[in-house]
Amino acid sequence: MKQIFLLRHAKSDWSNITQQDFDRPLSKRGVRDALLMSQHMLKMNLKVDKVFCSSSMRTKETFDLCADGLNFEINKASYQDDLYFGELETIFSLIKNLDRAWSSILIVGHNPTMHVSLEALTNSKIDKFPTGSLAEIVSENQWKDISLGECQLKSFIRPKELRS
Repeated sequence: MKQIFLLRHAKSDWSNITQQDFDRPLSKRGVRDALLMSQHMLKMNLKVDKVFCSSSMRTKETFDLCADGLNFEINKASYQDDLYFGELETIFSLIKNLDRAWSSILIVGHNPTMHVSLEALTNSKIDKFPTGSLAEIVSENQWKDISLGECQLKSFIRPKELRS
């Protein structure tokens, strides 16, 4: 079984209106939510073979805060500019060309790409893919054989569900 985890970056800080979108950091709430998600990942005993992360500031910060929950070394992640501007085709191509030996990956990215990718891979509809949310998608196929609409959405967790 192959697992694809899609993580949308946590809430970003919009207080500096002159800051470039690519360079926006996480807000205080975003930091809290990413830490909550990290704790949730740890409780799930979530393990991934590889992490692909947009190279924007907010996605890097989100992953950095979640890495402990994955027991994944930050320096082994693949930071990719094409995930910043990415579309469904970017994600789908990445998935189709993964190392056959890997069984589980995490992609840290942006909307609308995360939302569109979840719906296209699983043929599911969700209202929103809020910041900091994590989707778990599974397939019985090898990476190269995965097709749109054939995967299953196993879980979808939003940070607000973790706040108590």
